[in-house]
Amino acid sequence: MRRGGLLLLLGVIIAAAAALLFFFFFQTPPTPVPEALPQEPTPVPLRKVVAARVDIPANTVLTDTETFLTLRDIPEPEYNAAPDQYFTSVNELTTKVTLRALNATEIIRARDLTEAGLSFQVPLPDSPDTPRDKVFPLEVGNLTGVADQIRPGDAVDLVMTYEIRRLIIRPSLTLDPETGQLVVTPLEETLVDRVTKTMVQNVRVLRVLKPAIPQEAGTPTPAGQQGTAPPPPPSSTQTPDTFVPGAQWILLLAMTDQEAEIVKFTLDQQDPKPQITLVLRGRDDSAIEDTTGITLRLLTSRYGLPLPEPLQPLAIAPEEITPGPARPTPTPLPVPFP
Repeated sequence: MRRGGLLLLLGVIIAAAAALLFFFFFQTPPTPVPEALPQEPTPVPLRKVVAARVDIPANTVLTDTETFLTLRDIPEPEYNAAPDQYFTSVNELTTKVTLRALNATEIIRARDLTEAGLSFQVPLPDSPDTPRDKVFPLEVGNLTGVADQIRPGDAVDLVMTYEIRRLIIRPSLTLDPETGQLVVTPLEETLVDRVTKTMVQNVRVLRVLKPAIPQEAGTPTPAGQQGTAPPPPPSSTQTPDTFVPGAQWILLLAMTDQEAEIVKFTLDQQDPKPQITLVLRGRDDSAIEDTTGITLRLLTSRYGLPLPEPLQPLAIAPEEITPGPARPTPTPLPVPFP
């Protein structure tokens, strides 16, 4: 009996071991759950807008955009919420005036600025005793206005050319019809001379006014002929080296009353009308240059301009110029050797 119970117990142990082995070897392992990867946030697109580079006081005209302005990045959704309140180019703020004080790095909005009147753009004098500049209009073209390369904020010199007429009295030989003798009589002659001089220097350009080009109307032509279309308006795709022949525009210049009197007097000369040509100054060039002006005499005496040799005079004996039936041929003087 004890032996049979021992065998039964051994069989139960073997069966339990077999069941345990079957459970471990034939059980399907659980499917591993993948770990969630961290999600990186989508980068927000940025938009560059104009901001203050330095502290800008109120009532400041932004003529020097390089000193006052810079570009900063803001989120594009913020820009799209009010695109008309931001500026994307510093050139949009040229000649605008600030309505309030702006701090450095502050974003500039449209409500902070207004269009500056022309009087706001007149520069202040260097000292209280110096007279303040005024605004003077001057019409120029391609050859007198530096080929349309002048922009607001530039400085120019005004070079003026005059024709000066003087009455000269010269002696002249004339034949007296009563006596038949040669007599010396005064002869009036008009001497025309030209002079060129830089009359006004370091004048600031405030604005450039150009005529509007009509978009629809062509060039007027006689009846029955087809008119030519007007030239296209300038755009950013045009090369900067092109120009319209015969174009004229007006520059508004800041100058003193004394300088304005010089320019006005020059423009009022009608016979002949003098020429005023602008010379563009480099950036930060405010030096006043002392010039001599130029005439033909200065070109020959100071700058070595050679003159052509004059014609050799003829030598005529007294008997050769006496009226008579026969007049011999005048004898020329021998040409001297150099």
